[in-house]
Amino acid sequence: MRGRLAPVLRVSRRSLHAHRGRLALTFLSVVLGTAFIAGSLLLTSSLARSFDDILDAGVDGVDVGLVGSSSSPQGVPFSVIDEVRAWPDVRAVNVIGDGPGLPTGTRSAGASGIIVVGPDGTPLQAGSSGAHPFAAYPFREIVGPVPSILEGRWPITPDEVMVNANAVRRAGLEVGDRLLVISPQERLDVRLVGVYESPRETTGWIGVMFTPDAYLSSFTEGDFASQVVISVEPGTDPMDVRNRLGLTYRGLTPLLPEQIIERMTDDRLQQLEFVRYILVIFGAVALFIGSLNIVNTFAMVVGQRTREFALLRSLGVSTVQVAVSVILEAALVGLAGSVVGVALAVAFVSVLLAVFAATGGELATLPMVWPAEAFVIPLLFGVVITMAASLAPARRAAMLPPVQSFDLSDTRTSRVPRLKLLLAGAVTSLSALLILGAAYISSVNDRVLSVDLRLSLIALGLVLGLWSLVLAGPTLVAAVGLTLGRILTLPLGIVGTIARQNAVRNPRRSATSALALALGVGLVAGVGTVGASARASVSGAIESTITAPFVLDSLGGGSVQGRASNSSGLFLPPEIREVTDQVKGVAETGTLMSAPLQADNWNHRTTTVLDNDFSLFMDLGVTSGALSDGSAPAAALSAEYSEQNNLRVGDYIPLTVHEGVEENAIWIPVTAIYQETALLGHIAVSWAAAEAVLDNAAAQVNRQSVFVTSDGSVPATQLRRNLDAAMSPLLVVQVKSNSEYSTALGTQINQLLLIIYSLLALAVVIATLGIINTLLLSVAERVREIGTLRAIGLQRGDIRRIIEVESLIITVHGAVVGVVAGTAAGWAAVRVLAVKGLTVQEVPWPAIMLMVGAAVVVGILASIVPAVKAAAIPPLEAIER
Repeated sequence: MRGRLAPVLRVSRRSLHAHRGRLALTFLSVVLGTAFIAGSLLLTSSLARSFDDILDAGVDGVDVGLVGSSSSPQGVPFSVIDEVRAWPDVRAVNVIGDGPGLPTGTRSAGASGIIVVGPDGTPLQAGSSGAHPFAAYPFREIVGPVPSILEGRWPITPDEVMVNANAVRRAGLEVGDRLLVISPQERLDVRLVGVYESPRETTGWIGVMFTPDAYLSSFTEGDFASQVVISVEPGTDPMDVRNRLGLTYRGLTPLLPEQIIERMTDDRLQQLEFVRYILVIFGAVALFIGSLNIVNTFAMVVGQRTREFALLRSLGVSTVQVAVSVILEAALVGLAGSVVGVALAVAFVSVLLAVFAATGGELATLPMVWPAEAFVIPLLFGVVITMAASLAPARRAAMLPPVQSFDLSDTRTSRVPRLKLLLAGAVTSLSALLILGAAYISSVNDRVLSVDLRLSLIALGLVLGLWSLVLAGPTLVAAVGLTLGRILTLPLGIVGTIARQNAVRNPRRSATSALALALGVGLVAGVGTVGASARASVSGAIESTITAPFVLDSLGGGSVQGRASNSSGLFLPPEIREVTDQVKGVAETGTLMSAPLQADNWNHRTTTVLDNDFSLFMDLGVTSGALSDGSAPAAALSAEYSEQNNLRVGDYIPLTVHEGVEENAIWIPVTAIYQETALLGHIAVSWAAAEAVLDNAAAQVNRQSVFVTSDGSVPATQLRRNLDAAMSPLLVVQVKSNSEYSTALGTQINQLLLIIYSLLALAVVIATLGIINTLLLSVAERVREIGTLRAIGLQRGDIRRIIEVESLIITVHGAVVGVVAGTAAGWAAVRVLAVKGLTVQEVPWPAIMLMVGAAVVVGILASIVPAVKAAAIPPLEAIER
């Protein structure tokens, strides 16, 4: 076997060397696709390792953690801390808040966030980890790594603080500066007396250390600490202390370091894995489009090498050996392209991390990680996809008889068998039925079809549609050449006629190139339609829902359904409503809040809390009952939730702390059913209900937005000026009109769409490379024809225009097919997702027209190199060939 394959391998290697120019762009397609996948895996692995390092630093030196539970949601009592500190086998006990690398207790991560204002009155810029307070315990009583004092000293009095070195350097602070620390509860005027460095520090983070007494007074909830970390005496087994804590204080939750890490990692690792999967999927799509280019390239190369294969067959080479030689060529191209792609990804990520480190941004400390999957997966993808793409050309080469005529062109038949056309028609019809059925049919025999099932039917319809394009592509291209091609070439006379005939001379080849572009453009059109509908649904629903003229929001705010509007975890200050009520021209105010509550046993992290009748500020489409003014325990439910759970006005639902048990719940009445869920979500409870469940509810709720109505005593412009003046001392509050508030939410969707469009651009680039490759190989096999045209009087400019028009016909055809298919799929998906809030169907026509225009530009750009090469062929030399 080895003896039979050795000559084949030698032939494949020599053939690659001889035809390396023809395979260059195929090689580049593989390089780009594998580089994208490898780079995605490397970068997400670096993010994961950085997160792991932060977690490890956070529990370094921690033997046991202690947090609250459903029976003690406010945390660990101070009395328990004093008792545990007195245990002979306990070395030290520290009260801590939330921050990078620190265990999270019963409060949501980041709820202890603060804002630090510098001497110039400007808030210090914090990264996604935010700014957090800590207690500066004496050196011998510190649990975990001891901070290094780089400048100044330890804080001694309540108005003294230390700040981490990176934050001091970024803000240009100096020891002795006065700072203002704003927490959700109060404002503290402090003096910077020390600069420290800690292994727990992450870039962009701000850590402010107070004296222990000042920290406990300002950043704990009454007589409770949200979480505690413990260091045991040498020789003591931490498990013994953990077990004793559990037996002694059954209302609390003791944790070992690995349990602390597990609590911290679940959500973030899921987010990282999601990002990784999305990026790899985009890379795989790019490689699939590249595989279409590979099919075309190898088919054309095989067609141009019939003399070579016929000669090999006449020398006794078997059909299997010929096929294997072609597949080996593809494997070598795939392997080489994958290796170069991985190397390119390593270089790119290395440079990117170096740039992060040099600029000192939030990602400056990302480590370079070398996971095996970042090398194995791209190599497998590249080699396997390339080999699979070469199977059809390899079979064709193997079927050549030794007496095959020595035709130098790609002789694949352009004629599509009637049976295949009928099959394509049937598949297209089935595809359309699936997509339309999923879009319009929501139930069968009174059984509601799930959103996932309907979206799966749309996906299946798209796959079938792609298959029908593969089956009928040549016929479709020929038809397009006779219609669209005639329109495009009408002003060009004989040059246009030649270009149109060349474009459809081998419609199978043109169809494959157009299909690659159609797939890339279709993805952009589909995602754009869903994104535009989501933006219009969110912005439109909120803008039409909010009747209050002004909204007070936090810096960077724009919250939806009771979720935090920023990454730092700092929400509006407690006094904001009281301050707003005193502003001249204000009639009513209502605060949109979220709290760690669990309503009706729905396992959601937070529940929306309202302190007024929000029908004063929004048109929520109340279908039954009336919203509470917040003074009595009550709940309001969305129509969708009430229908799914068979709840009506007058029914009672249980309300507990998050992860609480029903035995400890209070039962509150449902007083209203509403339609609009964009801001309130599916369950909203009154302020009185939150107070009845939460100890010190004012400290546990997150205030996200305050809605303001006018009493008509002053014009709207004057009311805004009054609000701006009143909010200015609070520093963290922005005054927005209702349209500005809804626009801020639409901007977030636009940013997400921009990222997705950027990722999809790679697919369009690879499809463009395929068109360039097709034209170059087409020029190579038409040298004699081009020479003859030059000899009978066509100028170089005419030859260039012929190639340019060929490219335009292919690209416009691909773009139109992609736009139609992608927009149809996106429209169907939006109809299905209407039950999830995408109530506005919007097709982004300007963006779609821009894509079609871009296709024309792509066609012109793709033709430049082939056109110049064709025009440069000397006529006599071309005829001689």
